[in-house]
Amino acid sequence: MLEVGIVESVNEKRGTAKVVFDRKSACDKCGMCLTAKGEKMKVYVEVKNTLGAKVGDKVGVSMSDKFVLRAAFIVYVIPVILVGAGLFLFRKLADIWLLLVIAVGLMLGIGVGILTDRLIRKKGTFAPTLSQIFPADEAQADGGAEEEGSTQDK
Repeated sequence: MLEVGIVESVNEKRGTAKVVFDRKSACDKCGMCLTAKGEKMKVYVEVKNTLGAKVGDKVGVSMSDKFVLRAAFIVYVIPVILVGAGLFLFRKLADIWLLLVIAVGLMLGIGVGILTDRLIRKKGTFAPTLSQIFPADEAQADGGAEEEGSTQDK
């Protein structure tokens, strides 16, 4: 999966670049992004600056499809499995207790997702990578010239 964004800042000490993208509905709950409180339409991702990108550069950031599918499984399927298992195991309880089982299953699923996310981030595996820097004239053709000038002034 390749996304195109603009480098907003570069941290020379850590060797990373913060890239800003337009938010897409498919990535709302992924968790890989840093989202500012007031900016719901932008997504920020910090990646290793392996290509020497500079502030204002239009870059391609890629993430393996394997990671995207694994993240979707963790976020969506594990909670459903836990709720289903709870309902199957406690199916003879009264309805009010089944609601409690559903809530506990969802909370456990969310907890598994959070712990898995922390482990993945700690290991550094499956992180998005900087895959290419687009030429300046391509950025201007897409309207990136305005953003390029405004981000360099910061």
